[in-house]
Amino acid sequence: MPASDLTTLTKRHGGEFPYDYVSNVLRFGPGVAAHGSADMPTWGSIFQYMDNYNQTVVQKRIQNLCDYLASLQAK
Repeated sequence: MPASDLTTLTKRHGGEFPYDYVSNVLRFGPGVAAHGSADMPTWGSIFQYMDNYNQTVVQKRIQNLCDYLASLQAK
């Protein structure tokens, strides 16, 4: 199965970048198979380990990654 096209998230979510959805996928994983494959790593646990479970730093890393993905959206 090919990887999801992360440049179309905004298009697939009614024209607005789905920050909450993307943040939750990054933090907890994709959940239901209908939401895509589990090939995308669950960054929340990786960041927690890297940052000694400092939730403020973990949240900032996830926000930065969301912002980056938002910047990649097709116009």
